[in-house]
Amino acid sequence: MTRGFSLAGLLRVREIQERAAAQRLSRAVIDAHHIEVRDRHLRSALAGEGTDAVDVRSLAALAAARSAGRSMLAELTALAEVQSQSVDEARTEHADARRAMRGLDRLADAHAVRERTDELRIEQAELDEIASRSRTEGDR
Repeated sequence: MTRGFSLAGLLRVREIQERAAAQRLSRAVIDAHHIEVRDRHLRSALAGEGTDAVDVRSLAALAAARSAGRSMLAELTALAEVQSQSVDEARTEHADARRAMRGLDRLADAHAVRERTDELRIEQAELDEIASRSRTEGDR
């Protein structure tokens, strides 16, 4: 008769927390990647050709477009910094959740070893008793 691990419920909660933290980390990394891609596309669009202004109006439009592009690039850079902080926070949260789960997991493993040791000890005692009974019955 084995008794269950008394912290099994807490271990399940920690496993759920670890999976949720891993999911948040994955989402943050994906979002950071998307921002990097948008940044590269914007930079390539700003560096592109097509800067031939033929009159004053096209020159003014080109200047306005470049100014708007630089403004978007500045906003995107700020967003990338915020997203980088979000990734760092998610990594820290995931590491903490894994550490908490591993501690409980080790306790569960130690409990399972103790329970198995107790089961084997009880089984050995029963076998020893059976063997001693058969010896005493054989002596008669």
